Amino acid sequence: MSWLLIAAAAAGMLVQDILATVMVVAESRGRAHLAASMDTLGWYAQICCTTVSVTTLSGHALAPKVACVVAVSVANYAGTWSGTRLGHRLTRERPVSSQ
Repeated sequence: MSWLLIAAAAAGMLVQDILATVMVVAESRGRAHLAASMDTLGWYAQICCTTVSVTTLSGHALAPKVACVVAVSVANYAGTWSGTRLGHRLTRERPVSSQ
């Protein structure tokens, strides 16, 4: 069961990082609704990752603890990388029309 929890913690971190990075890109481009949506959705992923990580890290076996830290760290990197790419696609610069 602990390996399933580790996968859940990593998935939570991946989703949270993607949403948070898209939020930052959206904020920098003035896309308030998109940024607020990403922040709200990211909250759920943060709660999942934190709860599952704390549960796993409070156990007694060392292997699941190390695996949890490694899996969440890899997901952290992958989520930021993916979120940056997705954020730039979702918030492409739009040409300003002259009036």
